[in-house]
Amino acid sequence: MRRTRTLAVLTALIVAVTTFLVPATARADVTNANLSVAFDRLSADRTAALTLTAESASGITGVEVTVEQPAEGDTWTSIATLPLTRTGGTANDGTWTGAYTLDIETHPGSTRFVAEIASADGATLTAGHQYVDNCHPLTITGLTSSPGTIDADTPLTVAGRVLAQKTRDAEPEPAPDVSVWNATSPVLTGADGSFSFTHAYASPLSLQANPGWLADDQWCSTGRFAPSPEITRQSVELSADIVTPQPVGVGDEVVVEGSLQRNGADGLAPVAKVWVAAHVTADEKQEVAAALTAADGTFRLTFAAEEAGPVTVQSAQNDIVWSGFASPGEVSFGDGPQISGFDVTPSPVDYEQPIRATGTLTDAGTPIANAAVSLQFSATGETWQDVQSGQTTATGAFDIESTATTQDGFWRVRYESADGTATASSEIRQVKVRYGTLLEDFSAAAGPGATVTLQGTLLGSDGSPLGAELPIHVYFMAEGETTWEFQGTAQSSAADGAFAAEFTSYEDGYWTAAFWGDDDYSRSNAPIGHVDVPGQYTTAFAEFGASPATVASGETITVAGLLTRSAGGGAAEAAPDLPVHVYFLPAGQQEWQEMVATRTGADGRFEETFTAEQDGYWTAWFFGDEGHLSVNSGSAHVDVQ
Repeated sequence: MRRTRTLAVLTALIVAVTTFLVPATARADVTNANLSVAFDRLSADRTAALTLTAESASGITGVEVTVEQPAEGDTWTSIATLPLTRTGGTANDGTWTGAYTLDIETHPGSTRFVAEIASADGATLTAGHQYVDNCHPLTITGLTSSPGTIDADTPLTVAGRVLAQKTRDAEPEPAPDVSVWNATSPVLTGADGSFSFTHAYASPLSLQANPGWLADDQWCSTGRFAPSPEITRQSVELSADIVTPQPVGVGDEVVVEGSLQRNGADGLAPVAKVWVAAHVTADEKQEVAAALTAADGTFRLTFAAEEAGPVTVQSAQNDIVWSGFASPGEVSFGDGPQISGFDVTPSPVDYEQPIRATGTLTDAGTPIANAAVSLQFSATGETWQDVQSGQTTATGAFDIESTATTQDGFWRVRYESADGTATASSEIRQVKVRYGTLLEDFSAAAGPGATVTLQGTLLGSDGSPLGAELPIHVYFMAEGETTWEFQGTAQSSAADGAFAAEFTSYEDGYWTAAFWGDDDYSRSNAPIGHVDVPGQYTTAFAEFGASPATVASGETITVAGLLTRSAGGGAAEAAPDLPVHVYFLPAGQQEWQEMVATRTGADGRFEETFTAEQDGYWTAWFFGDEGHLSVNSGSAHVDVQ
């Protein structure tokens, strides 16, 4: 059985000066026995120096140290013994020393030293139990994590290199075949000490790499955490049901079952090992049960029914998922008023826009008519405040509206009888508030060639930055048309809400942008801007040539040129990354031969070389595209001799 090293054996130099003191009452004769072991892992000879100090009224007659290593279970087995020699003091109060060379090839790992002290009175005392780790210190270099941004669907790769230093004068060298522990499954280093492992991110432990974790090999344990990537949390779907039929009696067991799933890239996926807690809210919110989700995301919560009231279930937030909320129903006892069919709509709701709370108040199935009820709000679900009052109809129904929707939170309806002897609370509903937005400073302008540049700012309705990168959808409608066409998406800045995007257009027309809203922010539209586009670029070969003009057969001919472009009669500029086709016409023939297709560089230039074989003419063509007109370079003659 393999044992893992503890964190106590991580440094390169260990001088074991821990002691085993034997009180005077342990033996009538030998007292104050103190064994220490000094061992430098980076020493070339790997020798441990042992020192024992002790006192004895009758006199110590011998000291022998047993060297042990772990065996199966919690047992230790002897690998050597050595006597210690008195090097100071007297047999009654002296110092005994010795040295032991540790063999890292044959006996690596945890090593224990136990002293047996014999005295003249015939007694023997066992003292010591000092430990050293016979191993080579390791370091991790070049530790990385990738990719830079992950979520629950994106595997994380941790990679690095393990080096070992065997003596103090030696440089660290690659450590091959070292087991590197990680949160899923250990891996072995390669010949150059490199390692990598890939798994789903679950917690910061997913970033940890621990080489040398095995207790019985020659490598000292070390550990590092790779740099943390940017983690995008996913929203969750938390479902819960009270499976115990209601009503129940006081003290009866109530069971809530459900599941936690995240909104993954391929749809809903289970979330394991997340805490889920159930609460019952009567006058105050009280946690009644908690459990971890299983591998398939399911959970089961049980608690004793002590108070009647709505039950809420919340899942914890962690690095990869947001928290979730569910309202499975309520704990009810056999008598007293109840609120059923409760709902709050809409959710999410725009800032300061109305919500409606509806339901029915009954007592043992009989409607409670003309009863006063209160719509209550809580930001946390723990303390509640009255927001709006209402009254039930003859059928016990209520319909209450409120525009106090200024923050995310929880809503319920509360009933209390006129004499205060009977109460009822509805289930609890969570409502998210979408804050207003403004698309401001929008502009659309023609750029060089057929480009159109759009820019603007997405802010909160109060003019403040939203603090998040949000998608801005861009649309175009050509003159004479009636349909807007989606062109692409830009991202607003989290810092100031600014966004910009560039598109290609060969038609005059209208441009606009829209933010379609999400669970946190309401939608908004930009004004419409009109753009007249200048059309295609005009292109030209500003330079073209084939050199030298006269060349010996078998020598090199260089064909080079510069392709430029201009828009609307403006100044010419380099035409980068465009295809240029080079042709050759042998002297006396009429058919051009394509020799190569190349591309212009960032400066608009191109250059190709050929072997001179015969006289003829060289030319270059740019055949154009939807943004550039075609052009020919003209020809250049080369005389081959």
